[in-house]
Amino acid sequence: MQTAERPRGAIPRFLITGVLNTVVTGALLVIAAHWIKLEVAYTIVFMFGLAFTTVATGRYVFRSHLSVYAATRFVAWYLCVYLVGVAVLHLLGHDVSHVLAAAAVLTVTGPLNFLGGSRAFLGRSSVRTQAELRR
Repeated sequence: MQTAERPRGAIPRFLITGVLNTVVTGALLVIAAHWIKLEVAYTIVFMFGLAFTTVATGRYVFRSHLSVYAATRFVAWYLCVYLVGVAVLHLLGHDVSHVLAAAAVLTVTGPLNFLGGSRAFLGRSSVRTQAELRR
């Protein structure tokens, strides 16, 4: 698949969006895990983060038109990354601190989400013109 040039500033915008999403969802995960099973807490928090990050990654990070096709591709990728996060939790076991579990999941899944976002929103079907991307 042919991809467009990444818009200038995409990496700093991804980091800002990612930090915001990570801080909010990480805190929610730690808080929620006190009342419900860790995997259930992670799933609930993940869904909130998914809605936010789909819109923010497409529109803000990659400055792409948020088409249904591109958003669906991103969500599909993100769901695969979710499974990676669950696998990390299972590898850590249930005796690990909630803070360490949240940090481990976020450390592993963050880079994977940038890769998936760039492919979903900068693929041929979702790309705007090169001039628009440079803005």
